[in-house]
Amino acid sequence: MTVPELLPADIRELAAAQAEVMSDLVAGLSDAELVFPTRCAGWLAAHLLIHVRFGLAEATGSFAEPTDEPADRDYVSYWRDWPAPAEPATFGQVRWHWANAGAYGSAGMLREHFTGTARQAAGVSRHAPAGRFCLQGHVMAAEDILAMWTVELVVHQFDLTAYLPGSRPGPLPAALSLTARTLDGLVGAAERPGGWDDATYVLKGTGRVPLDAADREFLGDRAAAFPAFG
Repeated sequence: MTVPELLPADIRELAAAQAEVMSDLVAGLSDAELVFPTRCAGWLAAHLLIHVRFGLAEATGSFAEPTDEPADRDYVSYWRDWPAPAEPATFGQVRWHWANAGAYGSAGMLREHFTGTARQAAGVSRHAPAGRFCLQGHVMAAEDILAMWTVELVVHQFDLTAYLPGSRPGPLPAALSLTARTLDGLVGAAERPGGWDDATYVLKGTGRVPLDAADREFLGDRAAAFPAFG
């Protein structure tokens, strides 16, 4: 199910470098910025970092579960299991992240735990073995796992920085391009509305920014595919 012609040849290095971008970004957050809002409903920055840290650990831990079973997901089709939510977030859906963020004794401990996990993930990415591995009840090739998590990091980097003051680094250009190609695979590669760069495409393709009337007119029937995942 892998689409090798769309995967960067250096996906191991790209996944590692994008994890390091997130690590550096989080290391520079102030205590106050950890309670800034994000684009994820119900999550402040600290809550989002809990989600990303656990996800990084799960994705890199998957390399301890090799399998000979055939792959049933690639880095594009993986996201079909994660459609954008149709209803607003509820207390029950967000409280687990609240509780885990609240368990830290200090903001510094949360930052240190996140950056340590992200650096470890970068090291695992660079040395990820070839083959197929188990992840979340599916089987994926190593390269697809790395590409999928590069996309996850790009989207959540936008979520994290949306309301932070000042200028913050954006995702790596190659990682952003990979995320746009992932959306192409989900919504159908075609001409985009005027003014959509890759960042705008990712924000609208994941429901972070809604389509406006001009977008919907341009997209026509394709507008129904937005957001592709959330």
